[in-house]
Amino acid sequence: MKTKSDYNNTSYKNETNAFWSISFVVFITIFFSELLIRLLIQYLHVFSNAKTVVIDAIVLSLLLAPVIYYFLYLPLKRSIVDREERNKNYYALIENMAEGVCICDPSERFVFVNPALEKIFNVQKGELIGISIENYFSKEDFDFIVNQTTERKKGASNEYQSEILLKDGSRKTILITASPHMENGKYAGTLAILRDITALMKAEASIKFERNLLRTLIDTLPEAVYVKDQQFKKVIANPVDVNYMGFTTETDALGKDDYEVYSKEIAEGSFAEDKAIFENGQVQLNKEGYFIDNKGKEHWMLNSKIPIKDNNGHVVGLVGIAKDITEKKKEETRLKLMESVITNATDAVIITEKDPKHPGIQKIIFVNDSYLKITGYTRAEIIGQSSDILQGSKSDKLELKKIEEHIRKNEPCEIEIINYRKNGIEFWASMSICPVADNDGNYTHWIAIMRDITERKLFENELMAAKEKAESGSKAKSEFLANMSHEIRTPLNSVIGFSDLVLKTQLNDTQHQYISAIYQSANSLMDIINSILDYSKIEAGKLEIDVDKTDVFDLANHCTDVISFQAAKKSLEVLLNMGVDVPRFIWADAVRLRQVLINLLANAVKFTASGEVELKIETLLKGTDGKQVFRFSVRDTGIGIAPANQKRIFDAFSQEDASTNRKFGGTGLGLAISKKLLNLMGSDLKLSSIPGQGSTFYFDLYLKTMYGEVVEWTNNFEFKKVLIVDDNANNRRILKDMLAIKMINSDEVDNGQKAFEKLKAGKKYDLVLMDFLMPELSGLETIKKIRSELHLNESVLPIMLLHSSAEDSGINKECKEWGVAQRLLKPIKIKQLFEAVASIGKKEKYNNEEILNIVIKKEEQIVQDNYKVLIVDDNPFNILLIKTIIGDILPDATIIEAEDGGDAVSLFQECSPELVFMDIQMPLMNGYEATRQIRNSDKGKVVPIIALTAGTLNDEMVKCKDAGMDDYVSKPFVSSTILKVIHKYLDINHRSVESIS
Repeated sequence: MKTKSDYNNTSYKNETNAFWSISFVVFITIFFSELLIRLLIQYLHVFSNAKTVVIDAIVLSLLLAPVIYYFLYLPLKRSIVDREERNKNYYALIENMAEGVCICDPSERFVFVNPALEKIFNVQKGELIGISIENYFSKEDFDFIVNQTTERKKGASNEYQSEILLKDGSRKTILITASPHMENGKYAGTLAILRDITALMKAEASIKFERNLLRTLIDTLPEAVYVKDQQFKKVIANPVDVNYMGFTTETDALGKDDYEVYSKEIAEGSFAEDKAIFENGQVQLNKEGYFIDNKGKEHWMLNSKIPIKDNNGHVVGLVGIAKDITEKKKEETRLKLMESVITNATDAVIITEKDPKHPGIQKIIFVNDSYLKITGYTRAEIIGQSSDILQGSKSDKLELKKIEEHIRKNEPCEIEIINYRKNGIEFWASMSICPVADNDGNYTHWIAIMRDITERKLFENELMAAKEKAESGSKAKSEFLANMSHEIRTPLNSVIGFSDLVLKTQLNDTQHQYISAIYQSANSLMDIINSILDYSKIEAGKLEIDVDKTDVFDLANHCTDVISFQAAKKSLEVLLNMGVDVPRFIWADAVRLRQVLINLLANAVKFTASGEVELKIETLLKGTDGKQVFRFSVRDTGIGIAPANQKRIFDAFSQEDASTNRKFGGTGLGLAISKKLLNLMGSDLKLSSIPGQGSTFYFDLYLKTMYGEVVEWTNNFEFKKVLIVDDNANNRRILKDMLAIKMINSDEVDNGQKAFEKLKAGKKYDLVLMDFLMPELSGLETIKKIRSELHLNESVLPIMLLHSSAEDSGINKECKEWGVAQRLLKPIKIKQLFEAVASIGKKEKYNNEEILNIVIKKEEQIVQDNYKVLIVDDNPFNILLIKTIIGDILPDATIIEAEDGGDAVSLFQECSPELVFMDIQMPLMNGYEATRQIRNSDKGKVVPIIALTAGTLNDEMVKCKDAGMDDYVSKPFVSSTILKVIHKYLDINHRSVESIS
């Protein structure tokens, strides 16, 4: 096929050949004509030169005329006609072209446009001629065209896309193909073809949108979607499929077949499916398959593959869709397992649905084999029946009403009810009923689990009877113990009370020894009774923990003070080791916690012959709720406990062995009670012990805490360096830690001689803490040596003596003689230490004994007011005891006596006392009833009434409060107990009624 270029080359060659042919003919004609004329004129010789020229021209013209006509004129005429025909055809072609054609002059004005261009610009014929194209383009587009024109002036052709603005405001997108129009080698304008591609652009945009929409849909589908070509290679893969293949982008996956991605086994299976689709053109739908992706994760997939066909029906590719049904398969497995469990369950399983004809009735649609076995019905007999088929005359109507109410509210419920088998025999059934909702949240079915509990009910009835019998025995036991406690405490009250009073009178040594033995023995007997009662209350579950805010420092001080005297008698060091980060306040049962710690400390003192006993309190862990874990530990250097006996010592009435029991005495209840008390507090008592080296009992409590205000102190001498002299390393460490809290440095030595040597060597100290009892040199001997030999008096070197209360006698005089600045009782408490340090240098100095005497005198200050006090008790010895105590405290008081509650009510109305001591257990009318009658009278509204009872249970305290009593005094009591009550309720300036705590 010839191209336009071929035709142009052929035409050019033909015209060139014709030109040379005509030129050759003209040359030959002129040559022979001129030759002939010259020969003729030369032959004739008759013509002049002028005539010769004329003849020559005529003859030449005659000879050339036919040649010019035939060889020049006729071909030229034919060429002009042909050219006009061609121009006409070209014009017709341009006029009828679908594309717009135009010629623009160098100033970008139209000089020629065809109709198609006028149609594109939506103008009339000839309207564009002479108009600048600037009128139809935006400034930005026109500037671009001008730049393109600059390039065309250099001979370059170009093609670009632009947008024209029509007169009606509409826009069209056109594609411009522009070439330079050259005349005589100079740029004369632009030849351009314009195509309206507005519709094409819209179509392309629509196709692009649909393509993007389709791609977005494919990429956002939760299933894996891919397309393969005829070579089984991926040409499209959405993100899910890319992830399965182990790639991060689609580009990584494209162009790869399954063999390049998956294992051979998986690839072969997929290839076989793909090949079958390409061969038969059949669709594969929802075929389940299992595979492991390239990340090692197992999948169950539902695969569908659809062939892609061309117009001739040939398969040219395929689309694959793979849906992950792993969870569905797992759920199916779970459902099969559930079905197996339900079918084979030993409990009966019933499924019901609402009866559409009777909405209030549940119709049975499924029962398992156990249901049939329990009830005796067949499946055919039970399916379709109402769920109340098993109910009968003894079925609890309230329980049935409960089921109906829960069904109405679509709530689960559990009941126990009597049902009936098919044969009419009743049985107890435990029922758990739960509603089942559909996908829309509508409750349509119920599932019930039924268990035959007939045997359990029989056992429970027997157990209940046994429990009631046991409770009756326990109640009788508790009442017996309470009565025995009352009966024992009543005479003990007289023994202890009168012994206490006698000890405060003038006695010789023998009398004091005998009365002291009576007093201590009576208190020991009381301790045994209290231990038995505590254990009995714990066993009966009647002991409760009363949590309240407690000062842990005061608690620790009190516990160590209680056992310090006994420890001092055995020359034992008592150490109180409080962690520096221990908060001041805790929320605990202070009474029971104190009871546990005192018991542990008392045991430590009892079983330790020499060495030390340490109470340590520290924090282990801080919680986020303002609570902390505290560890309380009591360590001793005593006999220790053999590993084989470390468990049995916590059993009631047990000690390590019989010999220990004989040697050390005791009931063996202390540790058992302590352990049970700690169990009630959520803790446990633990032990670490090495025979012959000592034991450590410890427990942890998780307690609410509060740090409280920081205790301020005044460092008068600005102590910076302190010397600690003590033969006990643990005591030195505790003192060193205490001083470090106030940023005071300290040195330590373990005997007096070393302290003396340090001072003799010129070591300077602001203060010396000196232990009293040390080997080689005692504390006082060391002080004497320092004062006399080194001449370091009290103003130069203050010295504080540390000693126990048992060492008080005989040292007071020597302390004054050798300038001891302060004396501190062991165990050392941090508050007392800093108060003593702060007091050094003041004029007023008090040692512990003097301070104690001041406090005692203040407490025993006799009230001189003439009060009336009513004492109500059926025991004459108790009346005598309390009369004696009150007579000592209130010598001017009028004491009124009553032996029965009825007499007390009458005497109260008659005498109007300001304070009443009321016994509880009395004949005719007890103390509770007497108190109620007094409170109901006008005179008895605010008068303090104090209960006197040998009872110790919490419910007795509650009864006292409920009856209207103000406080509670437990028998036996001593004078200090009554003294506190009198100061509390007969304070003239602070008369108030306080509740029982």
